[in-house]
Amino acid sequence: MKKTLCLIGLLLMTRIQVPAAVPETVFDVKAVLSTPLNPRTLTSTETNGIVTEEVMFHSEMDGEKNVEIFALFSYPKGARGLPAFVWNQGGLARASTYFPEIGARRGYAVLCIDFPMPGYRSTGGYHISSGLDLTDDPRQAPIYHGAVALLKAVSYLESRPEVNRDRIGMAGSSWGGFYTTLMAGLDPRLKAGSAMFGTGSLQLGNRWWDGKAWDEKRDAAFRERWRTTLDPAWRLQNVQTPMGWFTGTNDSFYWMPALMQSHEMAAGPKHLSLLPNWDHGLTGSVDEQVFAWLDVHLKGQPAFLRVTPIRLVKQGSETIARWSFQGAREAVSAEVILSYGDAGNWPRRYWITIPAQLKDDACTVKLPACDTPYFISGTVIDKDEFRYSTPLLRVAPTDFIPGERKAIIAYDGCAMWGGFEENQVRYVQAHGWACPAISQDAKEGRQSAQLQGGGKTAGKTILPPIFFTAGVPHRFVCHLKGAKPVQVTVEIGGNFDGKPVAERKEFSIGTAWTEISLDFTPPPVLSTDLRATITLLDGATVLADAVSFRPNAKR
Repeated sequence: MKKTLCLIGLLLMTRIQVPAAVPETVFDVKAVLSTPLNPRTLTSTETNGIVTEEVMFHSEMDGEKNVEIFALFSYPKGARGLPAFVWNQGGLARASTYFPEIGARRGYAVLCIDFPMPGYRSTGGYHISSGLDLTDDPRQAPIYHGAVALLKAVSYLESRPEVNRDRIGMAGSSWGGFYTTLMAGLDPRLKAGSAMFGTGSLQLGNRWWDGKAWDEKRDAAFRERWRTTLDPAWRLQNVQTPMGWFTGTNDSFYWMPALMQSHEMAAGPKHLSLLPNWDHGLTGSVDEQVFAWLDVHLKGQPAFLRVTPIRLVKQGSETIARWSFQGAREAVSAEVILSYGDAGNWPRRYWITIPAQLKDDACTVKLPACDTPYFISGTVIDKDEFRYSTPLLRVAPTDFIPGERKAIIAYDGCAMWGGFEENQVRYVQAHGWACPAISQDAKEGRQSAQLQGGGKTAGKTILPPIFFTAGVPHRFVCHLKGAKPVQVTVEIGGNFDGKPVAERKEFSIGTAWTEISLDFTPPPVLSTDLRATITLLDGATVLADAVSFRPNAKR
């Protein structure tokens, strides 16, 4: 494992070396597009000036199997020659009207397909979203058939009078972002791609293969074959299609090394928005930026700001991070996000935000001298709260004068949710995590969490994920208050590369706010999900507030 972490870390130490391109051996795009489309409209409805049609079209003949694609197509009533995009659903869920109608209200014609998966309205029955499968013949892998369906989806848009065939793009979330990245490199007709999560270069690590530790069954030879066949990234170096990625730094599925290499490989205009301490969710402003990227390249809206890679500059005994930006949009602030520790633990690293000085299209930050390596990214933020991020850069202890090196800056790995305030509850809900009931009786702020016992059985409340620096001792602190005196059990732990590690302790809680604490050192591993669990007996009710997880200064 240590060797694996070092290899992945090396990719981020300096500018990534992009693997050489290989000839296309999987997709015969010309042959796929030459087959009859056979489009037909099944139903058509109109609501508030937006027309939505249920349509079908032919995708491919897989041996004797005739694969037909069902889709929803939305556009403003009376539209002709509009810019258009294909929307790819998160999780490759069944097509819904939500995003097509949002796009139509923005002045687009939008198509959303049912991928040819079991139980869907499309035929084919391929288990596409079950994992990153790679068969001996890549053209028999489920992912291949999803890409063919999207090639024909673009053909369908080209066939419609509502669409300007020279202004077609693609966007999607999660699995939809995976396919958007793939198709941006594969389909020469696309004029822009916008991925809300999802990337390529997944041979460098991903949840499907490596979520319980680096998967040794998928050895170097397997990963290289994946890279040059079905992976979304490697074709990007051969095209000029504008491609944007919008994601949290802690995405559980698509890890930072994969995203960084995919971004590096893109030869055309490209954009990166990193949201610190966000997993598989985004703020409203970054959600909007996903579609604003399409507006730039399909509607001719003002271009995004362009940022240069971050670099380190010596000023006396200080080390300064510096980057610059260009563009007409109004920049209002800048910051560096910083995460302690070497490569690994990508889903649960904590990211500190340090404000930067912004002057004359340049940004600077004095970096903390430290005795441990860390990763940084620079970000410029405009008046619309759009984010423009630089690729990650690894900062080593040797970048500082030895006498200046210090321990890591204190932070709180529960800061995103630990007070249960309104904005923190929204953060939890945006990720789809379970949130306890809320009480207005608070130790700090205005709200706390109300935890309920389970009657005859123990009532367990699992709190949201905790962020941390691997290998560093931390202290978990929580304030509890009972409706009556009660015993509670607090456990902090998780699976670390598939192995359970936890600390557990019992506490007596009274009717006044009581501080409890528990020390825990998260092991240095590739993948984990650290959480705290509070267990109550006998149907008790306990309030929890001011939850924190900080590096232990006494270490």
